[in-house]
This record gives sequence, structure tokens and C-alpha cells, in this order.
Amino acid sequence: MGKVLLLSLLIFSSSLYAEQNTKQQKIDELISVMNLDSMVDSMYGQVEGMMKGMSDQMGVKPSEQAIFDKYYSDMTTVLKTEMSWAKMQPMMISVYDKHFSEQEIADMLAFYKTDTGQKILEKMPVVMQESMQMSQSLMKDAMPKIQTLAQQLSDELEQSRSESN
Repeated sequence: MGKVLLLSLLIFSSSLYAEQNTKQQKIDELISVMNLDSMVDSMYGQVEGMMKGMSDQMGVKPSEQAIFDKYYSDMTTVLKTEMSWAKMQPMMISVYDKHFSEQEIADMLAFYKTDTGQKILEKMPVVMQESMQMSQSLMKDAMPKIQTLAQQLSDELEQSRSESN
């Protein structure tokens, strides 16, 4: 009886391992097909553009450019070290494993191998960047109103607290 149970457990665990290994291989292939590593690299290009905008927004003078450039260089080094693809890849694999079944991974893999899937992957960084820029613009317009509301809240809370004392 004990041998049958042990054999059953071994068969079950090895089939579970094989199933997990197959899913893992599909996730690895999906990440490769999606070129997530190059998307991370393109993120650095976007940061560079943001830094240029920040330099302009801050009114960095030519005499201050060396200070700004050092800051930018240090920040880029931190980003490339702390947010490298080598650090992100295991986390991405874990996220995909957690949220998608093996069939869903296979379906995404099939889609992203199509011409349309490849076009989406190619255009998505630009679409995301433009979407973020639009959101930032809207947020810039909303910020004064949010600050006014926050001040009103603070004033009302202060008044309420002083009345209850």
C-alpha cells in the first residue's frame, strides 16, 4: 500500500513539474517574442527625453549644465542598475505565471507571433508614451483644483477639530 502511494505521489509530482516546466518555457518564449528586454531599453530613451524636458522646465542655464548633466548621469546609472532587465526578468516571469494560465500564455504567444501582434508590440511603447504625456497634461490642469480641494479639506478638518475641543 505504501509503495503504491509513494509511486502515485512521484508520478503526480513529476507530471506537475513537467506541466510547470512547459508553462515556464511558454512564458520564456512569450517574453522573448514580446521583446520585453528591448522595451526596458526603450524606457531609458523615454527617460532621456523626460530629462531634456526637465532641464528646459527648470530653466537650466549653460553655466549650470554640468551640474544637471552629472545628476542625469547618476540617475541613469541608478535606473540601469536597479531596473535592469536582469533584475526585472524573473519578476516578469512570476507575474505572468501568477496571472495567466498555460492556455492563456499559449494564446498570447500565438497572437504575438502574427503580423498584427508584432505591429502592436512595435507601436505599444509609442502609444504608451503618448498616453502618459496626455495624462500628465490633464494632471497639470487638474493639479491646482486638487490642491484647492486639499486645502479646503485641511481647513474644514482644522475647524472641526477646534470646535470639538
